[in-house]
Amino acid sequence: MTPRKRKTEEKSNGTTEKNVEKKVLAPDVQKKIDEFYEQQKELLKKFEEDQETIQKPLQKPEEEDERYEDRWLAQATFALNIGSLIGNLVASIISGSLSIMSTFVDSSMDIACSFVMNICLSAISKTDAQKYPRGRDRLELIGVILCSVIMAFANVSMIMQSINSIVNDTVDPKMTNSTIAIVVVQTVIKAVIMWLCYKRASSSSLVIAMDLRNDLMTRSLALICGYLGDYVWRFADPIGAICVCSWIAFSWCRHVIENIPQLVGISAERDQMARILNITLKHDKRIRYIDHSMIYYTGLNAQVELHIVLDEKLPLKVLFFSKNLENPLKNHKFQITHDISHDLEKNIQKLDFVERCFVHVDYNCDGD
Repeated sequence: MTPRKRKTEEKSNGTTEKNVEKKVLAPDVQKKIDEFYEQQKELLKKFEEDQETIQKPLQKPEEEDERYEDRWLAQATFALNIGSLIGNLVASIISGSLSIMSTFVDSSMDIACSFVMNICLSAISKTDAQKYPRGRDRLELIGVILCSVIMAFANVSMIMQSINSIVNDTVDPKMTNSTIAIVVVQTVIKAVIMWLCYKRASSSSLVIAMDLRNDLMTRSLALICGYLGDYVWRFADPIGAICVCSWIAFSWCRHVIENIPQLVGISAERDQMARILNITLKHDKRIRYIDHSMIYYTGLNAQVELHIVLDEKLPLKVLFFSKNLENPLKNHKFQITHDISHDLEKNIQKLDFVERCFVHVDYNCDGD
């Protein structure tokens, strides 16, 4: 190769490398790629955690202790809501503020919701296994939806009353030190219980925490608007009541919309499907195919239906007779097909989002 040709090729290669270096992805495309790889890392981490989980035995006593903690938090919140109801009633009478009255309506609905949740949790803990073979855990989700509907309708009624007071010009709030003290004390106590609920992080405790979080926001806003209505502009008080009730109604309606699909039978998330399929494929080398998989919700946790394909010659039970002369009738039984499917069911049911798993064994992929 002549020096001139070598220089020409080196020059062309350098130009190509520069063009490659200049090819930079758009920021939004690069962001999506980074998010994809981050999700894959999280999924791989969950795969490892699932393998550790299925190696551990089921611990039912801990589940009972966790349910007891949920009941304790629900009862503590119920007692606090009774105190808040009395305090807000007194504050509403003293001040005449619609914003403070909206907190009274909220407290009364809180008691109704706490009463409903306590009934549901108590019914779940006292379930008759003969009458309800799979338990009554779905009552918890039904209670959450019922509470959401009650809260939404109550706050819509308060909004209509506030609008009516503005139209009829019947607004005259009087904020006193007693009113402010009542609202501040119950707000601090609710903040402490909310922190405990978020720390617990169960489905019931998160519902209670969401309610307490709404209480903190609404009471703070009601206090500010009531004060402004007394000292700055009197219509700030009913407007504050409308804002408070609108936020509560919107929050609970959104919560209903998020939970209804779980009762209807929505499909599980893609990551949850991947975790179950990963466990199935790694469970036993004799599983040749996964013919069909269906993972869906009919309550708080998912139902799993799997159709796996095994070798058609793999027996359900094999008898190996012992050659022991002292006991020639002794034999050993090995349930091959049954053990593969049954152990797979037990492993998948150890996942925290799975309620029940059904494994069907087939000998070919027929899509049935």
